[in-house]
Amino acid sequence: MRSPWLFGLLTILPIPLLLFSEHFPAWAPVAALIWLITLLLLRSLATGRWLSHTPADLILLGLLLLLPLGLWAAPDRSITLPRIYAFIANIAMFYALAIQAENPALRWGGWAILLAGLGFTIAILPGTHFYPSQKLPFLDRSIYDILPSGLRLPGDENGFNPNMAGGLLALFLPPALSLSLWPQNKAQRLLAILTASLLTVAVLLTQSRGAILASLIAIALVTGILIRPLRWLWWALGLLSLGFLAVRGDFVVRLLNDAKSTSGVHSLAQRMELWSRAIYAGLDFPLTGIGLGSFPRVMNLLYPSFQIIITADVPHAHSVYFQTLAEMGYLGLILHLAFFIILSLVLIRQMRGAHDWRRPLAVGLLGSLAVFLIHGVVDVPNYSPLSAIVIWGLFGVMMAIGMKREA
Repeated sequence: MRSPWLFGLLTILPIPLLLFSEHFPAWAPVAALIWLITLLLLRSLATGRWLSHTPADLILLGLLLLLPLGLWAAPDRSITLPRIYAFIANIAMFYALAIQAENPALRWGGWAILLAGLGFTIAILPGTHFYPSQKLPFLDRSIYDILPSGLRLPGDENGFNPNMAGGLLALFLPPALSLSLWPQNKAQRLLAILTASLLTVAVLLTQSRGAILASLIAIALVTGILIRPLRWLWWALGLLSLGFLAVRGDFVVRLLNDAKSTSGVHSLAQRMELWSRAIYAGLDFPLTGIGLGSFPRVMNLLYPSFQIIITADVPHAHSVYFQTLAEMGYLGLILHLAFFIILSLVLIRQMRGAHDWRRPLAVGLLGSLAVFLIHGVVDVPNYSPLSAIVIWGLFGVMMAIGMKREA
């Protein structure tokens, strides 16, 4: 239990039972929970640490304690219970990777992140169901005709959502950019440049405006930290952008509302209506929330939409923050925000104190966290269980890099 790689491996083993609990007997996810609790107890006994494995232990414990309240308040427990199992799987994945801060092999983490970015790009694009509408006018629609397509997973015959795909791929862009600027060697720089180039093209092809905006801000953050002269340029461009918004805000509003449709959520106005519904749910269920996965049903029953037809596929509130407020109440939202603050603080501490391979990884992963938080304003990139497990895995890597110390 003192071995980080062995503890991580044993923690990952039962995750499929929790992530895909609907496809297993009812006793299987319960057995997985018992397995994880036993592992944590054994490691705590072996190390003499109970709630100090990571700086976020108390926060994650608080989130776990909120889950039974959400299950109690949920209108349909058959929907909420699998989501709870998946949430526990996410936290297990976080710990499996966060504990690798003690593993000397973590210095190869940059290579792993680059290869993961390449792998996800190759795997996700053929399975993405791109929108028929043209959100970005500078993209030629004929490009999509030559892209490989048709990949479908069991239970997801419609393909990956473009916003989800863009949000997930954008997370790997800042580390790839950081490692291309400050690599361990020439081979890593070549791989980083290749990965960053493919990820940039892939994110643009998804036409996810939230993911693109988040990527641009993260690129400015990463390059501004690693290349000092660029900081003044980005500040100047930021001020000019604010001035443009003040003068031509109507243009931006038209760009965000040009794809309005009652059969889905495509415009800013529709998102704002969903946000108001999530706020109503948070006000009505402040302590318990409405339960994980319950937003579409509760919205249609208690807070019907005027801009989206009731038969439309609206699985979430299109904002990580409002979705968390609705599903887990105010305390759940506060705990999530505290978790993100701790992740950013450990990465910033590492970024300032390290001068070896840890610094570019800390900078790149700080950019990844920025992508998630900014894109999360207008979407829920971790709503899909498959996306969420990858994102929480990245959170675990962030914590591992942030806690890594000199040998």
